[in-house]
This record gives sequence, structure tokens and C-alpha cells, in this order.
Amino acid sequence: MSEIVYTSESELRYPRRFLAEAFADLRHAPGVAWRLFRSHAQARHRRTALGYLWLLLPTLATTLIWVYVQSRRIIAIETTAIPYPIYVLTGMICWQVFVDALNAPLQQLTAARQTITRSRVPHEALILAGVFDVLLNCAVRLLVLAAALIAFQVPVAATALLLPVGLGALAMLGFALGLLAVPLGMLYDDVSRALLMIATFWFFLTPVIYPTPAAGIVRLNPVTPLLDTTRSWLLGGTTANGFAAVTFFAIATLIVAWLFHRLARPHLVARLG
Repeated sequence: MSEIVYTSESELRYPRRFLAEAFADLRHAPGVAWRLFRSHAQARHRRTALGYLWLLLPTLATTLIWVYVQSRRIIAIETTAIPYPIYVLTGMICWQVFVDALNAPLQQLTAARQTITRSRVPHEALILAGVFDVLLNCAVRLLVLAAALIAFQVPVAATALLLPVGLGALAMLGFALGLLAVPLGMLYDDVSRALLMIATFWFFLTPVIYPTPAAGIVRLNPVTPLLDTTRSWLLGGTTANGFAAVTFFAIATLIVAWLFHRLARPHLVARLG
């Protein structure tokens, strides 16, 4: 195994070598990421009494709270085309995919600070391990959604086959924005706390628990067309305006954030070592 030496010399002086090394690490990352994901998941859930139930409890608790609020008319919420519990549950699952992906890059790399300063494990493998975490969380929640759809006798349309596309777009947007925060977040814990505050505020600007208004700041929220489209596909609706544009933006931002992190990596390792 070759030795890696980090220097202060800009990697952009040799762009071909920089890109070749980046894609080489990306090719090797999935296998390493899968092993990391399996070991971390087993260790994490062995240390809890409720195990995988913790993947469900926050989503279910939030759904029940908002169903109660709506039923008691504490907050005026417009009538939805489907039973409100299903509307909120689908919105919460979509929202959790985005938030899990937003937090995953920084959480994974922060937890592996000692590893990345002492070994040549590609950072991409650690980030991909976070992707597997998000997929596992989403899969478990979708099982609950399937049970709820049966219980409320809500028919699922053929467009539900597109559900992975919508959830993937939400995850991609979250990962792209989360990866942009990594270089600064690895150095200052304030960034992770700021992400938590931003996500809490962002939740109320996203049509998770209420229908999308005809105009206003919610319409400018990039998560809105992705969430609306994903929920709509599940129940036989159409694609929301802006879905394709936000998806392409997420792809472009993810690539830029990844390459920016590659450039920042030597400096991060030097500061953390």
C-alpha cells in the first residue's frame, strides 16, 4: 500500500493528477464504506435497548404531535386530499431523508477524526458509509408508511415506482449542502450546532405538515418541489415545478462540494493531526 504525503502545495497545479486520484478513491470507497457501515450499525444498535426502533420513534412522535394539533384545531391547517396522518407521515419521511443526508457528511467525518489523521482510509468511504445509513433509515420508515397506507386504505398509484428518484433527489440535495459545510465544520463544532438550528427553522418553511401555499417564501425553498413531487408520486400526482432544476442543482453542487473537500483535505488533516 503506497504512502500518502499531504503537503501545502495546491493540488490544482496538477489538475489531471488531482482528478485521477479523486476518482481512484471514489472507485475504492464503496467496499470500504460497506464494511464501515456494517460495523458501526451493529455497534450502535447493540448499545441501545430499543435498537432499530430509534429509526422510527422521532418520525412517529412528530407525526402524532401534528396530527393531534390538527385534530384539535390548535393551528389552522388546510384540508388535504388524503388522510392527514398519511400526509404528515409521508412528509416526515421525505424530510428526514433530507435532514439525515444534510448531517451525515459532517457526522461521519467528525466521528472519524482520529482515523483520517492516522490512516489512508478515503474520506469518500466515510461519507458513503453515511449514505448507507440514510438508506437504511429510509427503508425502515418506508415499511411503517406501507403499513399506514394499508391501515388507512389509501391506494398507491403506479407512479410510486418513481419514489426512489424523489427520495434520491432529496438525499442528494442534503448531502451536497452538508458536504459544503464539512471543511469548516471539521474545525469548529459551532457549524454542527448551526446546522441543527437551521434545520429546525427550515422545517417550518417546508410543506411537511401543511399543503404548499400558492405563493410566498415556501415556494422559494429548494426542498419544496422535491418533497411535493415525491409525496405526489406516491399517491398518483404530478411532478412539481422546479423538481428537475433543483435536482440538477443538487448534482452540480455535490460534485463541486466533493472536489472542494478534496482540496481542503490536506489542510484539515494538518490542522486535526
